[in-house]
Amino acid sequence: MGRSIKGTLIKRGKAGNFYLKYSVNGKLFKQALKDDAGNAITNEKKALKAKDIILAPYRAKDEVQRRKMAVNALHIAEEKAADADAIIENIENPPLKLTDAWESYVEALNRPQSGDRTLKNYQGHFSAFCKWLDMQKQKPVYLKDITPELASKFAVSLNKAGVSANTFNKYTSFLRLFFRVLAKPGQISSNPFHEDTITRRDLKTHSRRELSIDELKKILTEATGDMALLLGLGTFTGLRLGDCCTLRWNEIDLKNRVIKRIPNKTAAKGDPVLVGIPGPLYDRLVEIPEGKRTDYVLPEYAKVYLTKKKGSAYISNLIQDFFEKIGIQTHQPGTGITWTPDEKTGELKRTGTRAIVEVGFHSLRHTYVSIHAMGGTPQAIIQDNVGHSNPAMTSHYTHTSMEAARRVAGALETPFMDIVPIDPERDIFRQLADTLPIEKIKQILKSLEAGK
Repeated sequence: MGRSIKGTLIKRGKAGNFYLKYSVNGKLFKQALKDDAGNAITNEKKALKAKDIILAPYRAKDEVQRRKMAVNALHIAEEKAADADAIIENIENPPLKLTDAWESYVEALNRPQSGDRTLKNYQGHFSAFCKWLDMQKQKPVYLKDITPELASKFAVSLNKAGVSANTFNKYTSFLRLFFRVLAKPGQISSNPFHEDTITRRDLKTHSRRELSIDELKKILTEATGDMALLLGLGTFTGLRLGDCCTLRWNEIDLKNRVIKRIPNKTAAKGDPVLVGIPGPLYDRLVEIPEGKRTDYVLPEYAKVYLTKKKGSAYISNLIQDFFEKIGIQTHQPGTGITWTPDEKTGELKRTGTRAIVEVGFHSLRHTYVSIHAMGGTPQAIIQDNVGHSNPAMTSHYTHTSMEAARRVAGALETPFMDIVPIDPERDIFRQLADTLPIEKIKQILKSLEAGK
């Protein structure tokens, strides 16, 4: 049965852009006319030609001729045997283009509600994938053009580039998620990054080792300036590097000696952690004049972390350089890239293996947990303090109250009381606060308030 085709050219706007309004078997369509370069058509002769190209597949009486004309009209010379019905389907119901895919993913209601930093990492993964696609002989236009063969080829390219198993898994896992979320708008029948096509690589994990109390004391006594405060925050709060770098003063309650912070890693969930402030950290914080307690506690580190490309890695390197400077080895012996001159040519040659980091800022977090565990702090409280989410602990998971957070912080005070100079009077006052009867303390507080 032949199609009923009608089409009308419409000219609109000051620029005089042409549009085509047409119907197919009673169904109306409207399409802006563009030339091969993607520019709007303002010339009537060109508009008529574009109109004929668009309507030609519908008007063809012979099925074979209709397919040939549709293929030629879309300039797909390499696919002359393609099914013209699929081409017409693309005209009537266009699939998602790769250039529009990221925006569609961000707006998708069925995607995981990832935090800003995770979303930024995802965007980096997708951009790298698109750059790789641009280097291929046949550059795909639509998301559905990504085949399992093309996905496998990309995975092979990651391996050839020498990325770690962790990086490989991050890329392929994200792309698997990406194609699953956009399956419907992308008209994707099967996920090209499915586990059956690309399997995860086995991870060889190298956890940061814990630091000894002596090493921590050395770190905290020899560090100066903002580095000293940054390392102090990591030691006495167990917060991650990003959370310490971007900690704000409005998240610190010096009066009640607690920090209330929503960790960057779990920001999408919105669950804050409540961490008590031990004496050594408290003394460092109160030394900062009130006039400087405005926004970020460490404004310079916050700026680098938030604005500098790979800011986290930059700060991590500064910390590791400091550790090495004070005699704490950060890499596993025998690992790391070295450059040695060739005996014949004198040119530098790269030798060795990727450095395995054993000590870094995250070591402070491991040590924080260990000190609490040795001090008898309940595991559920430690878990809540550091913001872990362990399903095995769900049945007896306890949220930390402000009083409990302060009490838990005490487990960190004893090993480090000698690293920060403390006035003798302040030390005596602390001891009295721990030993005097509560009524006596109330009397002292009352007299202090009366003397204001």
